[in-house]
Amino acid sequence: MIPLCAGASGGLCCICSNHLSRCCTNFSSIGATPRRSESDKCRRRAKRKRHSKKQLNESRFKIRRPRLRLCDLPSDILHYIISQLPIKESVRTSILSKHWKYVWCSHRNLEFSHKSLFKNKNSIIPYSLVKKQDFIERVDTILNQHSGIGVEKLEVVFSLCNEHAEYIDRWLKFAIASKTKQLILDFTFVQTEKEAYSFPFQLFDATAGSHLQSMKLGSVSLKQPSDIKVLVNLTKLELVGVNMTNEELETMLSNCNVLEFLGISQCPLTSLRTRSPLNHLNHLHVSHCPLLQDLELSFGLITLDYEGPLVPLASLSTLRNVCVKSSDICSALAYIFTELPSTLPRLELLTIRCEEIERANILYKPLKFSYLRHLRLELNCVPLETRTTDVLDLACLLDAAPYMENLEIHMWMAWDLERYRKRHGALRSLPSCPHSHLKVVNMTGFYGQKDQLELALHILANASALEMMKIDPKPTVAAINVYLTSDDGFCFVHGYKVAKKYIVRADHRDVVDVVKVRCRDVENIWPYRLVDPLYLALEAERNE
Repeated sequence: MIPLCAGASGGLCCICSNHLSRCCTNFSSIGATPRRSESDKCRRRAKRKRHSKKQLNESRFKIRRPRLRLCDLPSDILHYIISQLPIKESVRTSILSKHWKYVWCSHRNLEFSHKSLFKNKNSIIPYSLVKKQDFIERVDTILNQHSGIGVEKLEVVFSLCNEHAEYIDRWLKFAIASKTKQLILDFTFVQTEKEAYSFPFQLFDATAGSHLQSMKLGSVSLKQPSDIKVLVNLTKLELVGVNMTNEELETMLSNCNVLEFLGISQCPLTSLRTRSPLNHLNHLHVSHCPLLQDLELSFGLITLDYEGPLVPLASLSTLRNVCVKSSDICSALAYIFTELPSTLPRLELLTIRCEEIERANILYKPLKFSYLRHLRLELNCVPLETRTTDVLDLACLLDAAPYMENLEIHMWMAWDLERYRKRHGALRSLPSCPHSHLKVVNMTGFYGQKDQLELALHILANASALEMMKIDPKPTVAAINVYLTSDDGFCFVHGYKVAKKYIVRADHRDVVDVVKVRCRDVENIWPYRLVDPLYLALEAERNE
């Protein structure tokens, strides 16, 4: 027999390409039979050699991509990412590496509060156990290590007072030096017997205060000089529980030439006036100022959000959006038709939240809302013993606002009134009042009572352009007052049954949508859980 390598040329094996003297198939005697294991080993060795050569050739032309790390990002992007973290979490990034040690020192949003500085992994240290000195030391430590460059916001929310003025002044100097744009000093948790912190206007001048665009002050005292320059570029100002007089507020506003938003809450003011028109001011928010008696709107205001005792509004042709929330309104209709039309000719959005007690005498209405497009009423109808109102009276709004497109009526009725049944008498009908612009109607708190049903049927019959009419038995306004009982829950079911029986039957255009509420939905459950936004959001997450 001839050896396997006998056919090889040049003294090389035809299988493994090794020299014949080293080949496993080179036999010493003719006629010997090769062992199968030795032949397989030779083939595997040849295969590995070819594979290694191929890898070597590929590695010569392979482009190695560099590994990207978060710290390799540009500094501006990295500082922006760090600024999205709470200040305590951003400080903790300093232990990651040498590169991260000082990245947090350019944090743009410095928010110092009990929650941000004293929060552990799973809990927050109780507010009563936090010492003021510990809070001050933590704020000082962070500000001393901060670069002081590019600070967009400096916020301090804690129960500090004038005895801590030395530290607060030092923080304000940091804000001035770092050219902070938004400043918040909220000390509303301070005890009443403590002297309020006196805001140091003397620290600011025309240059130091030029970068300040937004400022909120809570529980401070404003004893400013007559020629303050700190507010020359201020566009937003909020004052909460600030100890100041009418004259001091006028002085402050006279220096706010570019102010766009003004919020005043819990301040001992008796009047709100301005010495000169504020041409840029378009949003005014006033709430819980019980001594306020006069509100003179001598500027180009567009939006007014007011909550508290009613005050007369001066004539203002530019006002378009009004939201009034008051507990001393006996009738929303009486307020609308006696106070608003003559002073607000261009009103587009009107929101009234009040208690309905008295029935208004509105048979003669010479004035109309020619510009009103959206009307929202939030009515708390008190129990039957004192309530004399009739929900059907709201039908006059179709005639008063001929160009209205969106109507919202949110009611909270007395649960002791029965839902409508035929034995309660025939349903009333008013003279026809065609409305060609009303497209959307949203009615909540529909308990199925007679006057509610009559109003819904009147709107459905007269709104020729109606596209959607939503009836929800659950009172959304009850989420504000939290007075619901188990009896209210069954009223939800009554309202659903009445709406399905009478309103849906009268709907010939398929525009009515009734929110379904069944007995099993309200049994053994607090009705408040069906109207509170927080509970509803949690329920939606569970369903997802």
